[in-house]
Amino acid sequence: MTKGHGLIETRAVQAHAVHPDELPFPHVAQVVRVDRRREFPDGEVETETVFALSSRAPAPLGELALGAALQAHWGIENALHYRRDRTYDEDRCQVRHRMTAQVLATLRNLAIAARHHLAPRCQRQRSLTLPPRHRRLAAKPQRAIPLLTQPWKLE
Repeated sequence: MTKGHGLIETRAVQAHAVHPDELPFPHVAQVVRVDRRREFPDGEVETETVFALSSRAPAPLGELALGAALQAHWGIENALHYRRDRTYDEDRCQVRHRMTAQVLATLRNLAIAARHHLAPRCQRQRSLTLPPRHRRLAAKPQRAIPLLTQPWKLE
């Protein structure tokens, strides 16, 4: 159960071990079912059932670990992919060549990482979100060169 943003969410996770030959997915080890129930502040209740495939071998506390892994996956989805789609409109990208799409995704990730790397040093611009920062760099590309040529301090 989690509480946040005024709603209460309850999740139930069930896992079923499968042999890779049973399903047409390579390396599948488990089929996972997640039942979610969300209670909103206005009294509305929403239920949802989601199925997932996992390559993790069944283990003790497997359903708890799978539930945590699914939450972590959606944390990545919300933190990175949502940002890439909203800032770069990535879902509408017309590039069809596989390598070009991969290079563009890498450059987008690099731009997001550069923004996070710079955030602590830019006191005056700290409140800027990703799109305004990118517009500023697009207007004066010479500002971007040190980002790409100087070593980053990893903290």
